[in-house]
Parts: sequence; C-alpha cells; structure tokens
Amino acid sequence: MGVTLHAAAVTDLGLVRSNNEDSFHVGPRVIAIADGMGGLPAGELASDVVVKALAKLDRKPADVDPLEALTEAVKEGNNKVAEMVDDHPEREGMGTTVTALMLVADKLGLVHVGDSRCYLLHDNTLEQVTRDDTLVQSLVDRGALTPLQARSHPQRSLVTQAVQGRPMTISGGTLDARDGDRFMLCSDGLSDVVTDEAIALAMASYPEPQECAEQLVKLAVQAGGPDNITVIVADVTAGPRERPPGR
Repeated sequence: MGVTLHAAAVTDLGLVRSNNEDSFHVGPRVIAIADGMGGLPAGELASDVVVKALAKLDRKPADVDPLEALTEAVKEGNNKVAEMVDDHPEREGMGTTVTALMLVADKLGLVHVGDSRCYLLHDNTLEQVTRDDTLVQSLVDRGALTPLQARSHPQRSLVTQAVQGRPMTISGGTLDARDGDRFMLCSDGLSDVVTDEAIALAMASYPEPQECAEQLVKLAVQAGGPDNITVIVADVTAGPRERPPGR
C-alpha cells in the first residue's frame, strides 16, 4: 500500500515583527518552509519564490529522485533571487533559508540551507535532522560554545549560508519514510525560543498534525514571539490521505 504524508501548517506574525517574511508549502508529496531576510519586502519575496519553485514538484512524475528534484528546485529559486537582485539592486542582500521534504515511494528527500530546521520524532525520541548553517553552530562544532550557551548567544541567528542568488552549498540526504514517524519543519521563530524538550513533548502529546502545529506556535508566542513563527507537522502514514491546502 505504501506510505503517505498527512501534514498541517501554522504560521504566526509573532509579537514583535510587523510583517511575516516566512513562506511555506504543504502538498501531497512536498512540504517546505522558508524564512526570508533582507528587510521589507525583499525577504518576503525571496522566501516566496523559493517555496514556489519547490511547490511545483508536487506536479512532477512520481518516479523522480526526490533529493535530485529538491536540489534542482532550490537552485531554480536561487537563480530567481539573483534575477530579482539584478533587476532591483536595492535588494542586494535579500535571501531566505529553506528546508524541504519530498516523498517518493518509501523515501523522503531532504534539502536544507540556513537555520530553519527539520526534526524527526521516532519511537517518542526527538532528533534534529538538519544542522544549522550559523556562526553559533560552527562555534559549537569546534567546542567553543556548549549547546546551552548557543541558545542565548547574541549572534545565534547569524546565518553563514542562505539562498541569496549566490553560490551556496545545499545540504541534503535521503531518509526512510516509516509508518508512524512524525516530522516537523520550523523557522527559527520556534527553535530559538522553545527548547527541544518542550518541542518533543508537544510532538508526542498531540495526535493530529494541526493541533500539534498550533500548540508549537502557541509555545513560541508564550516565550515572547520575537520573530515570525512557522511550523509544519507531517505524519508518515500507511495508505491514502486527503490533499491539504498548499501555498
């Protein structure tokens, strides 16, 4: 019978920002999240064009290589950002993070640039699947900071890579799509202010993806909501699913 994705997304402005620069897509095979940067309206535009490039993959044949398809879509989005900067030089510096999953048969392709994250809850154990492209993460990797110190570091949101119309390294891989697994994609508006322990508890406590996503966003707002917050919760399930709304 195979497996399918049952996913839901929630986005929130937060309590500080005046505009939501996050974009997302929830489709039958592809889920994606992007957190724009570069100020209004550039960050919002960058995240939107990259997510639209990824959303088109839902119309691709079902036998494509998911990692290759995702990688090419991100490159397409990167090229479009470059064109936008060429047409409007005042937008120099605009860009976006991106994290996306694509289901083909029993495999999930995963691509990642920046500090939006992918988490996996398997057998009630939470794993951060992606590695942040940030200065603080590089300091943690070198042993200069502990993970606890990184959470409160003043430069924790300084990304070292983004989709900005420039050369970049797209991190990627292929995962097994196992019945019962739960994935969560989020912008740093969640992960910067809500601990992994609280994320794990919410992901294990709310059976429906919509309720789970709503609870995670609520936790981020309660923690001060200093940034836009976007969360996608996706369950891998055996059998068919209803098509959710996408963006």
